[in-house]
Amino acid sequence: MSRRAAGAIGRRALAILSLACAATLAPVQGHAQGASTDDRTPASECCLVLVLPVGARSIALGRALTSETSPDAVFSNPAGLAGVEGGYLMIHHTDVAAQGNAFSLLVAPEGLGTLGLSYELVDFGEIEQTDERGQMIGAVTLRHHVLVASFAAELGRGIGAGVNYKFYQFRIGCRGTCDGERVTATTHAADFGVRFHPARIPTLKLGAAVTNVGFPLQVINAQQADPLPVRARIGAAYEVLHHIRSVEGIELWWAVDLVDEWHQPGSVKASTGLELAIGQSIFLRSGYVPGEGIGTGAAIGLGIDYDRFTVSIARSFASSPLEAVEEPMQFSFGLKF
Repeated sequence: MSRRAAGAIGRRALAILSLACAATLAPVQGHAQGASTDDRTPASECCLVLVLPVGARSIALGRALTSETSPDAVFSNPAGLAGVEGGYLMIHHTDVAAQGNAFSLLVAPEGLGTLGLSYELVDFGEIEQTDERGQMIGAVTLRHHVLVASFAAELGRGIGAGVNYKFYQFRIGCRGTCDGERVTATTHAADFGVRFHPARIPTLKLGAAVTNVGFPLQVINAQQADPLPVRARIGAAYEVLHHIRSVEGIELWWAVDLVDEWHQPGSVKASTGLELAIGQSIFLRSGYVPGEGIGTGAAIGLGIDYDRFTVSIARSFASSPLEAVEEPMQFSFGLKF
């Protein structure tokens, strides 16, 4: 990509899509400015959409899902798919940072573990291109595609393990006439996870995962490739109401996740979430992610399980003004078959 083309895209992206979009465009902008690997810090990362939360439950609980077993564990810890019974279709929609849509199809053949196929599209919208008279002549599109194949299985004694294979593609496209070049960059990554639900302590859940381990995203050449946002996660959840014998049919789970950046070790961040389950049908949720930026701050949510259907909503109270909308809402829908 030429310096002039990339610069034009970058300026409009910053004006319309804010700093969040600029972060995902770091590979394109950095190369356009002639940056080399020597000019960048080791912590420079691309593809930051891979660390955005997916699903209303994840957002409502502050992303503290590393120790959970559920059909929406694809985007947090693949080991959470171990033990999922039957088949599921999960659909997620979010407006955090950009418009994101994802779906997961899960099947659990007897004796073979859980198999899953998921797809996520993160669309940062369009950047209008105008001529010297101010008339629109085209639009630049900024989109991220993530295809995920999952496998998880029970290993016995309450231990489950899982793995994700990810195909990631970043595209700068064009409708009409655009001041710039079309860009397509792809890479591959994997997630690895385990979770432990001890039979002797049913009120405790533990989990760990390493996500986005893979090849740097190469836009121009290997010397200017940007590393993926690798994250190491450990989590625990504890049911705090079991000490009160008079409470039946109600559970309160407190979950905590610790997350560290692989390329900048020692920068551990803790997030936490509470989930009140009433009769395993109604779920009240709240969570908090410390820091500033996309997906941080407090959140609340509601989940309802009825027969074969699951519906969840979440509201994020972001601590950053960089959200795509003033009051971002997230929705998830699940169907068991």
